[in-house]
Amino acid sequence: MAWSGPQEAAVRVITEVVRNAVQHVGAGRVTLTMSVDEADVLHVDVTDPRPADHGLDEALLGSDGTGMAFVRQLGGQVSWFPDESGSGKTIRVRMQPRGLDHTFPRIEAP
Repeated sequence: MAWSGPQEAAVRVITEVVRNAVQHVGAGRVTLTMSVDEADVLHVDVTDPRPADHGLDEALLGSDGTGMAFVRQLGGQVSWFPDESGSGKTIRVRMQPRGLDHTFPRIEAP
């Protein structure tokens, strides 16, 4: 996939979001979908069968010490929506491409 943004940051974001889903879903399928839109924005969707529960919005804001704070530090804009079945959810991370300098700060994962 051709995306002009920082590849290493994208890999770290994808790894964290998938790890988080697998850790919290228990039994069930986790699906990863990635795309790049016309504006060169990377979209990373991770869908799992676990319904949204109390505290999800706070967790996605990274305010409870979760890995989503790490995702945001790497440039990810995090949101969620119910999946098509209504029983699960999709976590979406959008990453804007940066300028020609694709460096980003070194941040240790939580």
